[in-house]
Amino acid sequence: MLLFKLILILVGYVGLYPTLLIVLTLLQPATQGLSLPVVVLIETIILVPLTQLVSFPLASWVIERLSRKK
Repeated sequence: MLLFKLILILVGYVGLYPTLLIVLTLLQPATQGLSLPVVVLIETIILVPLTQLVSFPLASWVIERLSRKK
């Protein structure tokens, strides 16, 4: 059970970090003059569906493939 939770955390890191970095970099010019709460709202609106539908499943698939090779 603990190993499963640790794998989920790993999937979260592998899926979230690159997605967050890309979105923040791409949105930085457009959100530069906005207040922090508005920036966070815009980024959250984009990040939640992107991570749940693309990044986390992709990260899970990559980790699964890597664990099969061992």
